[in-house]
Amino acid sequence: MELLTIKEASAWASKHYGRNITPSNIAYLIQYGRIKKMGENSETLVGKEDLAKYYKSQKWREVEWTQKLGDDLNWHLSFEKLREAERTKHVHRLHPYKGKFIPQLVEYFLDDHTDEFKTETYFQRGDDPFGGSGTTLVQANELGMHAICIDISQFNALITNVKIAKHDLFSLQSEIRNINIALKEYIARSNVQEFDNELLKALANFNNRYFPSPEFKIKVYNGEINEGEYTKLKSEEFFPSSSR
Repeated sequence: MELLTIKEASAWASKHYGRNITPSNIAYLIQYGRIKKMGENSETLVGKEDLAKYYKSQKWREVEWTQKLGDDLNWHLSFEKLREAERTKHVHRLHPYKGKFIPQLVEYFLDDHTDEFKTETYFQRGDDPFGGSGTTLVQANELGMHAICIDISQFNALITNVKIAKHDLFSLQSEIRNINIALKEYIARSNVQEFDNELLKALANFNNRYFPSPEFKIKVYNGEINEGEYTKLKSEEFFPSSSR
């Protein structure tokens, strides 16, 4: 198997697949078990065959969804090329809300551009987007649109208002400092730190043994391990340790 450095893999994949695939994209694939890390010492290498196999599988995924949903599917709107940090830019990563949109997708439909897929403008200044965790509201604000967010969940309203409110940074800094002082005093009075250290040590040893990264993620991705069943089984094994 021909081996490539991350930089070489980035250049080869970009040229071969006709789109910009950055070294960060390659590093992401290694970290999340999509391709196997190879090499010795400090140099990270990847196999060209593994890389080609991954991107081929992505192409087939596009074909499969096109067969299911029709030829009007716009695969570019998956924004799969973007790194996680770009998909959760600035305030969107304040809380790991599970039902949120990718901000780039929201922005695509909110702004006033049109293309071969978006043939008309769907939203105008003054329109009222839906709620959720506030992604739509934030992007509307970025585009200068007057927007009102309505959601049945008070928690969602809280997340959203934190994202869009104008904050007094000096007061915020003072409040954070007070919270840190109170937290340190609480930790000093309790055995929380000692408990956490013992639990984290036991958990690290357990994870290194049964969930080595990225080997475990690669096996899940390749279908060698049923993640749900395996995780449930190992959780039951670890339960006596956490209880003790």
